[in-house]
Amino acid sequence: MRTRDDRPGIWSTWGLLLSGAWREVRQGGARLIGLILLFHLAIVVIAFPLIGWLFREALRAGGMAALDFGALRPGGGFGVSLALILVICVIAFWVVAVQFAVIVIALRRSRFGLPLTLRGLLRDLGGIARKLWRPSALPLAAYLFLLLPLTGFGFTTALAQGIAVPPFISGELLKESTTAIAWTLLMLALVLLNIRFALTLPVFALTDATGGRAMRLSWRITRGRAVVPLVGAILTVLVVAAIATVALLILALVPTAIADEAAPNASPVVAAFSLGAAQVAGLLLTSLVTAAIGAVLVAFLARFKARLPEDLQLREPARGPEPRLGRGAVVALLAALCAAVAVGLGAAALPSMHRLAAYPDTFVLAHRGFTEGGVENTICSLEAAAEAGADLVEMDVMQTKDGRFVVMHDAKLSRLAGTDAAVKDLTLDELTAITVRAGDHECAIPSLAEYVTRAAELGMPLLIEIKMGGADTDDHVALLVAELESLDALEGNIYHTLDAASAAELKHLRPDLTVGYIMPFAGGGVPDTPADFLVVEEWSASDEMQRDTEAAGLGFLVWTVNEETAIRQHLRRDTDGIITDRPDVALGARSEMGDEAGLADALLDALDRFVVVF
Repeated sequence: MRTRDDRPGIWSTWGLLLSGAWREVRQGGARLIGLILLFHLAIVVIAFPLIGWLFREALRAGGMAALDFGALRPGGGFGVSLALILVICVIAFWVVAVQFAVIVIALRRSRFGLPLTLRGLLRDLGGIARKLWRPSALPLAAYLFLLLPLTGFGFTTALAQGIAVPPFISGELLKESTTAIAWTLLMLALVLLNIRFALTLPVFALTDATGGRAMRLSWRITRGRAVVPLVGAILTVLVVAAIATVALLILALVPTAIADEAAPNASPVVAAFSLGAAQVAGLLLTSLVTAAIGAVLVAFLARFKARLPEDLQLREPARGPEPRLGRGAVVALLAALCAAVAVGLGAAALPSMHRLAAYPDTFVLAHRGFTEGGVENTICSLEAAAEAGADLVEMDVMQTKDGRFVVMHDAKLSRLAGTDAAVKDLTLDELTAITVRAGDHECAIPSLAEYVTRAAELGMPLLIEIKMGGADTDDHVALLVAELESLDALEGNIYHTLDAASAAELKHLRPDLTVGYIMPFAGGGVPDTPADFLVVEEWSASDEMQRDTEAAGLGFLVWTVNEETAIRQHLRRDTDGIITDRPDVALGARSEMGDEAGLADALLDALDRFVVVF
């Protein structure tokens, strides 16, 4: 038998959700937006520094200066490190769970027409805080820090914004059709799961349900066609937010564009304070979007509350006294806070804007050659990179069964040659007789000698990565040095490796060589390494990591940077080098920046980097 809540059509329910959400946000007004904004600022100003300090202490207890998986060894202070990491997880979970719970509670109070007072919010939060200490709340952690950030459907928080599958993992998976299909299906499944679990936080905050039960009830409530208007309403909010973001960026650019023409000397100041104002406006817009999405979820839960079990109904919010400050006073305080933050951010951005105006001298390194013109790590892609104008070519070298060296990235040949054979099980002659294919290209696997000889003919310096393929002899670094010396190709190139021991051995054998240490996951500072530069994966190549690396006197390269937005950001940051599959795009952006007159274009890149809405 159909219940009453099933009867309205999809379109009418969609409209009811949006109109109900808008009423709740309007009722909450400046108090609601200010509350969300204060939480965001508290996370940035208090939670981030605290978590960062605890993380550094955890590394120090384990005898490390930075997160370096190559140096990670159990023993010593390893137990203390694990304990501190557990404390970090508990803090992050509590902060994020309380943040979202308070938003849901505030929206629920708005729905009942109740004022948003501190006393009322604390009363409603009391039971939720007690539930968060119980083991039954643990399923929420997986939802908040895995499912939600990976798919981005629902609430958002600064503490989870950096959580994502690193591009070097997803990028490798997408290079092969089988793994690309599997990856796409996995992400689609995660999106569908997140949609079905979208009501987890409202159910957890507004009922007596535990974390696991809240997820099960969300699955139950969003069954059937009821989920269509929910998805539609949230997508509507996001589309409106995207339009508002574009308008915000345009408005932020106008003053600097005018200054570029009328008063070029004032452009850095105008650009800096325009950036500060845009950052605050972005925070306000994010707060509004968060409130709107939360209101849609709360309205949906109220609309379909008949699907809740009889022993678990929505709690009514606690009553309390009227707030002492009127709406006008709250608006004035919020405006004053925003103005102060905007001025502070603008002042902090002044040195950056002067630096952004400079021509970037970042090196562009073609990752495994330029694969638009040939299969990776082959002579074809090397020649294509040279033709595109890359500054260097990054390539991989691996030892073969007979102790010689071949240019190859994968330990197995399945992706490029369609065979399960491994490099370590084949001789150099056997490997160089194999043709590899990718897209419309096919080329022979080159030996190291063939590759470096052709690179020298092209005048193309190389960044040679020493790969560990399983057949590595104890003296593989010495053998590599000897072969390159015999080819007169040792000193004209630079080197890097994921293997800390290989980097140290290369520097020991030839201190004059320029050697890099690759860090897939960087954090906490600069590792203790004899290397001359760090090669940091894009996902963890933060501003702070770059500053710390440069302060330690080391070079800073980033891999693999393929999105044009990220390429431009690293050019603006004057990163020493970016390793990319798209050297043509990077070279074009670098040339374009060299031709700029004024700061409007530089500000646009800064806005794209620093102004993040939802």
